[in-house]
Amino acid sequence: MTGINIGNHAAWKAGVALAAIIAGTGAALAQNGTATQGGATIGLDMIEVQGEHASGPVDGYVARRSDSATKTDTPLIETPQSVTVVPRQQMDDQGAQNVSQALRYTAGVVGETRLSMGRYDSVFIRGFGGSGSGAGFVNNLDGLRYQRGVNFLVPSYEVWGLERIEVLRGPSSVVFGQVKPGGIVNMISKRPKEERHGEVQLQYGSFERAQMAFDFGGPVDPEKTWLYRVVGLGRAADTQVDFTREERIFIAPSVTYRPNGATSFTLLASFQRDPETGFYGFIPAVGTVLPSRNGRIPTNFFPGEPNFEGYSRNQANIGYTLEHRFNDIFSFRQNLRLSDLESRFRTVAVGGIAADQKTLNRRVTMSNEKARTARIDNQLQADFRTGPLTHKLLLGVDGYWTDGTAFTGAGGTVQPLDYTNPVYGRLPFALPPLAGTKQTTTQYGIYLQDQIKLDRLSLLVGGRFDRAEARTRAMSTGIVTKQDDTARTGRVALMYNFDNGFAPYASYSTSFEPQPGTGFGGVPFKPSEGEQHEAGFKYEPPGANAFLQAAVYQLTQTNVPTADLAHPTFQIQTGEIRARGVEVEARATLFDNLDLVAAYAYTDAEVTKSNGADLHRRPPVVPRHTAALWAHYTFRTGTFAGLGLGAGVRYVGKGAGDPGNTFFTPDYTLFDAAISYEFGTANPALKGWKLQVNAQNLFDKEYVSGCYGTTQCSFGLRRTVLATLSYRW
Repeated sequence: MTGINIGNHAAWKAGVALAAIIAGTGAALAQNGTATQGGATIGLDMIEVQGEHASGPVDGYVARRSDSATKTDTPLIETPQSVTVVPRQQMDDQGAQNVSQALRYTAGVVGETRLSMGRYDSVFIRGFGGSGSGAGFVNNLDGLRYQRGVNFLVPSYEVWGLERIEVLRGPSSVVFGQVKPGGIVNMISKRPKEERHGEVQLQYGSFERAQMAFDFGGPVDPEKTWLYRVVGLGRAADTQVDFTREERIFIAPSVTYRPNGATSFTLLASFQRDPETGFYGFIPAVGTVLPSRNGRIPTNFFPGEPNFEGYSRNQANIGYTLEHRFNDIFSFRQNLRLSDLESRFRTVAVGGIAADQKTLNRRVTMSNEKARTARIDNQLQADFRTGPLTHKLLLGVDGYWTDGTAFTGAGGTVQPLDYTNPVYGRLPFALPPLAGTKQTTTQYGIYLQDQIKLDRLSLLVGGRFDRAEARTRAMSTGIVTKQDDTARTGRVALMYNFDNGFAPYASYSTSFEPQPGTGFGGVPFKPSEGEQHEAGFKYEPPGANAFLQAAVYQLTQTNVPTADLAHPTFQIQTGEIRARGVEVEARATLFDNLDLVAAYAYTDAEVTKSNGADLHRRPPVVPRHTAALWAHYTFRTGTFAGLGLGAGVRYVGKGAGDPGNTFFTPDYTLFDAAISYEFGTANPALKGWKLQVNAQNLFDKEYVSGCYGTTQCSFGLRRTVLATLSYRW
C-alpha cells in the first residue's frame, strides 16, 4: 500500500478509502498504524491527511511544511536545514507593518538597522547582508528572485499581501542560484482559497498613520474549478523624522483554475505605488553613539532639504504558477513573473561633521531609474523507489533577465546644516550632473537534487551549474563593461527522524554571488563564494502543537574585494569573512490558548582576510547576541472570552560602528504589547468585528539601531501605537 498525501478538503475521502480497504480484507486497524488479519500483523504505510501545504496558510503559529529549502513540498521535520516560517497570524498579532518587522522574533536575523517603514526591507542573516549597497535587501517572492535595478531601484513588497514569510539560513545556491551566503528571505504571497472569505480593516496610529486594507475571495463556481482573491491597501502617514511622509497604494488580484485534480494554474498580479517612502538617510556617530559638546541629535532631526527630499517607486508584477501531475511518478511545475519597475530618488545626505561637532557637511544624490525584469523556473519532479530507497528527484532549469536604465549623480553644491539650529533652503544649491547607465543581466541555471529515504534515514544531495552575464554601458562614452561568470555549487545533508519526534542532521552547502567591478588592468571580479558546515536538530513533540530547532554552523565567504596594496586606487579579491554561531528557536501553541515564539542567536562574525583596517574585526552592525520572546494569550471561555493579550521582548547586542571597530553601538532591549477583543463573543450580532491595539517599543526607548561608519548611523523606531478595527466574514 503506497503513501498518500492529500489536501484537507479531501480528508473524509482518505478515511472512507482506508475503511474500505480494511473492510475488504477483513483486517482490523490498530492505533499504532498497523492492521491485523487472522492474528497476523500487516504493516501499513502512513496515509498523511493534512491541511497545510508549502505555499498555503498556516493554522496558528506552528508551520509544518515548506518548499523554500528544497523546492518540494517537504515537512520541516524532514528538512535538513534551518528554516523559519513566520505565518500570517503572527504578523497580524504583532501588528507588523513591513517584512523587517515581521522578522523581529526570528533567530539569526537582524533587521531594521536603518530607519525606514516603506522604502526597503533589509536584513542580516547569520552576519551577512543588509549593507548600504543593498546586498541584504529582501529579494525573493514566491520562490523567484525579486530583481532590482542598477542603483537605487529596489522593490519592496507590501506585507499585507503575504501569507507567510520564510527564512532559509545558509548558502542556498543549489536551488536559487546567486544568493548571499547567510541565507534568503522568501515571501509567499496570498493566493485564492477554497472557502469564501473577506476582511476589511481600518487602522490609525502614531505619526498620523491612516490605513485601509481589504482581502476577499473564494470559489467562483460550485465545483470550485475557479477561485479568486483580491488583496488591497491604501496608506498615508507622517514618520518619526520631520518633513518626511510615507504613502502607498497596493492591489493584488489572483485567480486559480483547477480543471481536475492533477492540474492547477494560478495567475498572480500586483501593483504597488509608493509616492513617498519615509526617511532612509544617515546621521553622524558624533551626537548619537559618540558624545558631542553640543548635545544629542534629536531622533526627529532631518538632515536633508524638505523641498528636495523624496523617493517614489512604482512596481507592477504579473506571473503564474503552474502545477501538473502526469502520473504517480512524474509532476511538473513552472513559475514565471514579469516586472516593470521605476523609481525617482532625491536626497541631501550627510557627508561629514565639522570640528565644532554640530555643523554637518552635506552632498546631493539623485537617481532616476527604470527596469524590466523576467524570471522563470521549470521543475520536473519524480517520486519513485529503487529497492528499499524512496526518491524525490528534482530537475530544474531557471533563468533571470534584467534590462535597466539609470541616470544617477552625486555631489553638487549645498550649504552645511547646524543640527542645533537647522535652517533649510539656503543658497547656493547646485545639482550634480546625471550620468546615464544602461545595464542588462542574465543568469541561466540547471540543478539536480535527490531526497533519498531509507526508513527514517534521509539523504539530501544536490548540484547546480550557473552562467551569469552582465553588460553595462556608460551612455556618455558608449564604453561597455562585460562580465561573464560561471559557478558550480552543491550541497549534501543527512538526517534521521526518531520515533519520538527528534531529528538530528548535518549538512554542507555552497553558494556564489557575482561581484560588480574590475580590478587593476580591467580584469572583472570573480563571484564571491560561500561555504557552510552546519549541524543541528529539530524536534516535534508527539501529540503537541510545537516545533523546536537548534543549529551550530561555520560559514565562510571568500573572493571578497579588499584594497589592492600594489595599486592603491583598485581592489583585489583576497578578502574573507567568517561567521560561526549557534541558533535556537521554538514555536508552540499550548492549551489552544497560548501562542509562544522564542529565539536566541550567537553570531561570531570576523573579517579573517583583508588588506584594510577591518582585518580581524567584526563587520559593522552585526551583534554577537540577539534574543526575543513573544507570547499571545486568547481567552476563549469565561468572563474575558474574546479578549487577546500579547507581550514581547527583544534584545539586540552591541554592534561595531565602522569597519575598523573604533566604536560600537550600545545594546538595547525593546518591549512590544498587544490587546484585542472580538465583539462577536459577547454579542452574536457583532460577529466578525474585532478591535486590536499594538504598541511597539512600548517604553519609547531612544536607541541607535546601527552604524556603518562615522557618518552613517541610524536611530531606531520610537514608540509606535496602532489601533486596528476589522470586520471578517
